[in-house]
Amino acid sequence: IEHAVRHDTVFHQFMLYTPIPGTPLYREHHHRGTLLSEDELSLADTHGQYRFNYRHPHIPPGSETEMLRRAFVRDFEENGPSLARLIRVMLTGWQRYRHHPDPCVRSRIDREVDPLRTTYAAALWGMRASYRRGSRMRGKLNTLLEDLYRTFGWRTRIYAALAGPYVAWAIRREQQRLARGWTYEPATLYQRNAAARSLAEAQADEEATSTSASTGPHWQAVGVPPISARTPVP
Repeated sequence: IEHAVRHDTVFHQFMLYTPIPGTPLYREHHHRGTLLSEDELSLADTHGQYRFNYRHPHIPPGSETEMLRRAFVRDFEENGPSLARLIRVMLTGWQRYRHHPDPCVRSRIDREVDPLRTTYAAALWGMRASYRRGSRMRGKLNTLLEDLYRTFGWRTRIYAALAGPYVAWAIRREQQRLARGWTYEPATLYQRNAAARSLAEAQADEEATSTSASTGPHWQAVGVPPISARTPVP
């Protein structure tokens, strides 16, 4: 986690290495017998950001969820909001290419950084207000906001001052809503393609064959004594 966080990328996407039906990794775990059944973990939750769908040899079941959460929290604590990082990258691109000799490059970079002059500046103002005065992250965001002001001038400064307080209020409102238990996660559904259906049918046939072999002949299953225990016929 610390290694990833030190890169200070715009976005970090931490995910579990997950065997998906139809892949070699899934077949490997299937042959090992380490896959969890759907009773243990729904297939809809097998997406790499919740639980392993197999028994990991070194990570206790359930602890991977906390590891994922800790990774995202650590990234946020160290590097700040992803939108602020994106703004930094966009501004750097503008400063580097705004005088490019190719007019197509100049036109594209000017078009892409247009939100920096207005909405992104306001968003950055709101983000800065969410951190206490004197904190490291507030200073980092303030430096970036001042860079925007110097680059794009008084219009950007005025827009941020007018719209920024609304953004700060919206951030506080969202934090309160999340604290009350509201969640962004929608209802989850999944569909199986032909390969997945074929795999499921093959597994069902294999399990049925295994069950049949372990229970023995039908007459034993219903309580009929084996031949060696029957009364001899004269």
